[in-house]
Amino acid sequence: MASFNLDNYETVEDRLVKFWNEHPEGRILTGVHYYDDNRILVRAEIYFNREDDRPVATGYAEELRGASPVNRTSHAENAETSAIGRGLANCGYAAKGSRPSREEMEKVQRMGSAPAPSKFISNKSTDEIISGLVDTFGAEKVEGQKSAPMIKNPGEAASEKQVNMIRAILSGQGIKGQEVLDLCGATIGRELDSFDSLTKGEASTLITKFK
Repeated sequence: MASFNLDNYETVEDRLVKFWNEHPEGRILTGVHYYDDNRILVRAEIYFNREDDRPVATGYAEELRGASPVNRTSHAENAETSAIGRGLANCGYAAKGSRPSREEMEKVQRMGSAPAPSKFISNKSTDEIISGLVDTFGAEKVEGQKSAPMIKNPGEAASEKQVNMIRAILSGQGIKGQEVLDLCGATIGRELDSFDSLTKGEASTLITKFK
């Protein structure tokens, strides 16, 4: 069980109050970046002025249906709230030393002892990864969805070629800077401050999903 105090983390609602007090003419837009029967990935865009063409920051969050009792009915709502919290954190609305929101830490708590996605990937075949997700989250493979190619030593650090390919693919979709790390982190299911901690297996999975 995760050992942390939720009281040390502010809620997304707290961040929203600060945001609207300082930017009453701002706006927050959310949209579904990816969705299937089990998984949803939400993108939030933060604007200081509703007339602005480009957001000052974005945030991504992922939830799995049925990964916890609350996610059996509200995984989309939880993902949207967390995405907004991350977007607000990316434009300065996060207490020092507490970038994750309370909602994000509650997700960690809900997951309890469930293995992190990176543990499924390391030294396992694609079929084993899928089986692990099925056993833990009740997930299932979407028909027609591409599988990540098999690579040697998936637990090793991602290669420069892989990282550059990820950046190039997302850049072609208009996703750059911090937004790239946020999307990659949300996709593999963990905080990603830099590509230094990305594994070859995770990079291969990201490339397959983003192509």
